[in-house]
Amino acid sequence: MKIYREIEKTFPILKKAFSQKELLEFKNTPISNLCNYHFGFGIPIRNNLLCSSNSVIYDLFLENGITYEDDMSFVIIYLFHYYVSKDVYNVAN
Repeated sequence: MKIYREIEKTFPILKKAFSQKELLEFKNTPISNLCNYHFGFGIPIRNNLLCSSNSVIYDLFLENGITYEDDMSFVIIYLFHYYVSKDVYNVAN
């Protein structure tokens, strides 16, 4: 799963975008409510990680049939949520 490995590399950077309190709130957000992060957190993902001119992640999404940047950013948000939810010891760091 090359695409997951590339996305996972961004998680420490994404984690730094949150204050400790915000990260805890994000971690505790039910999956069904992750859409609430679409505009606030999703926009920098789309603007920075999915810049189509120079993005390995963008190209990998395209190779896997995901062509809409909003869908790409939601996949990243969902995977990041899973990452911080399982990161029991380091969420506050």
